[in-house]
Amino acid sequence: MLDFSPDRALQVVSKGWEGRIRYAGGPVCDDLGSSAVLVRPDGIVAWASAPAPDRDPFEQAAARWFGPPRN
Repeated sequence: MLDFSPDRALQVVSKGWEGRIRYAGGPVCDDLGSSAVLVRPDGIVAWASAPAPDRDPFEQAAARWFGPPRN
């Protein structure tokens, strides 16, 4: 999970997949119009959000590729 948003909107949400998803947040030189991206282990982008990260679609993509979140 690469979060380019200034408020790190998905940092707390991504903790449900701790150990399966690594979170990295911070500014980038060119975000290519995305505020966050979820990258699969094989390097393919599984989900991208523009212009602001949306929790529900992120959770759906994370569950699809990395299994259900831990409670």
